[in-house]
Amino acid sequence: MTTRRGHRPRILIVHRDAVWVDQAKQRLEAMGYSVTECLEPDWAPDLLAGSRPYDLAAVTSELDPAAQGAILKLVRESRTGTKIMMLLDQLDSATILYKGKSNMLTHRISADNVHEFAIAVAAQVGVPERKPDV
Repeated sequence: MTTRRGHRPRILIVHRDAVWVDQAKQRLEAMGYSVTECLEPDWAPDLLAGSRPYDLAAVTSELDPAAQGAILKLVRESRTGTKIMMLLDQLDSATILYKGKSNMLTHRISADNVHEFAIAVAAQVGVPERKPDV
């Protein structure tokens, strides 16, 4: 009997709040995801355009306009197969743009909703297969 190794979904979390990112990373890794954290949002376009593919990138909405534009361009030109989930920290007019003119997902975050974030990620990329205990 052989066991097949399932795909371990790769998640990128881009946000300046190190505490929230750490909590989200721990939760997702416990579920079986491979998680990369980035505390410098302006690096997000380079990470998304790089050679390391992600299944989903959760990116803060509080980006420099140039970084926002670069991410939207990558998505629009289909230069990344990564699903983008914008993390909404507060209401602003930019969040309406994301919902209205693109296929980007949105998720409102707070210090006490890491569990809901993990559920939203699982809904988009699936739950990783668990290796059976031997």
